[in-house]
Formats: sequence, structure tokens, C-alpha cells
Amino acid sequence: MSTITAKSIIDKASVLLLDLTNIRWTREELLGWINDAQRQIVIMSPNATNKVSVVKLDAGTRQSIPSDGWTLLNVIRYMGTDGLRPGRAIRIASQQVMDAYNPNWHAATPSVVPQTYVFDQQDQTIFYVYPPNTGKGYVQINYSPDPVDITLESQTISVRDIFETAILDYVMYRACSKDAEYAPGLQLAQSYMATFVAAVQGKTESEVSNDPSQGLNPRNPAVRGTAQ
Repeated sequence: MSTITAKSIIDKASVLLLDLTNIRWTREELLGWINDAQRQIVIMSPNATNKVSVVKLDAGTRQSIPSDGWTLLNVIRYMGTDGLRPGRAIRIASQQVMDAYNPNWHAATPSVVPQTYVFDQQDQTIFYVYPPNTGKGYVQINYSPDPVDITLESQTISVRDIFETAILDYVMYRACSKDAEYAPGLQLAQSYMATFVAAVQGKTESEVSNDPSQGLNPRNPAVRGTAQ
């Protein structure tokens, strides 16, 4: 849960801009750029706001994530008919494989327990389950909610605290862009944007390289070498 307030970021930006009384860059303006930064961060790093939730399945194959979400991250497990009882793991499958293996999988015999799910690349708020559900099953999912816009300086940021510096860099980018007609302003804006992108992308790359599950990949030579 985040603990960084919008006020703390605005105060830091005001110091860097040498505008402590917020005459050139108003606090309302800086607050709006914090919200813009959060949306940009979530696009680049969806797990910045990830949320685990139990959802009831609709009858059939087509399912939706909660209304506050913009993309599915993972369908984790079956949760019974009351949403309280953890059950079997649900594995992801590609639509191409499902369509080739069983073109009529959308019309298969319904079951309360899903075995696999298919992620819809065209509408990331949608996923499909197989077998088609009876409408009585629950699953646990991990998804990325839209960041909540901040309206008061006392509110905390919607993304994780680790993104505080990235948000500040983005705010500075937008602030310096206001003076982009002058060469120093343009150069500073470009520099802050480069730092912002590097910070967010660096976090994503770090997550991939430090993913504990990557050692379980059977294609990994180290894993094959230790197999008995």
C-alpha cells in the first residue's frame, strides 16, 4: 500500500523548479501531472497497481475482469462455488492452440470447474475459460486496476511507493516542457523523460531477471543439467 502523498511530490518538484510559491507552475497543475504520470507508469508496468481478487464466472466461456481494471495479469485458481474454497490451478492456453485442437470448445459441455483460460489480446479486460462455465464457479485473478486520480494533495499515490522518483521525473518533464521554446527547457524536459523511462523500464527488467520461477523453465540449460 502506498504511503507517499501527492503533497510530498509537489513540494519536491517546487524545490527543483525554484518556484516555492508556485507562481510559474501552480500546485493544481503539478497535481494533474502526477495523475498523468501514474497512468503512464501503469501502461509501461501493469503490475504497478496489481490487485488480486475473487470473481464469479458468467455462464459460458467469455468472462470479464472487475470494472476498475484495464488488463488481466493472471488467472490463478478455482475458488469453489462460494468463492472461499481454493481449488485446482488454472493454466493459460493460446487461442490458436485451443481453436486448432477443438474448434467447438466454446460450445463444449459446461462445467463449474475451469481447467484453462485464454487471454484476449484485443480486449485485455476479457478472458475465456474452458470448459464453458455453468455460471456458478469463482476464480481468483490478478489484474491491473486503473490508477485512481488524486484530487487532494493529502491523498497517497495510486501506484507503489517505489515509483515516487519516476513520478517526480515525469512531473519535471511536463514542467520543463512548458518552457520548451527555450533550448535549456527543452533539454531538461528530454533529460527528465529519459530518466523516467529508464526508471520504469529498469524495474520491469529487474523483475524479469529476478523472477524466482524462471529457474523452473525446462528450456533453461541449468535446470536440464540438474535433472535426474
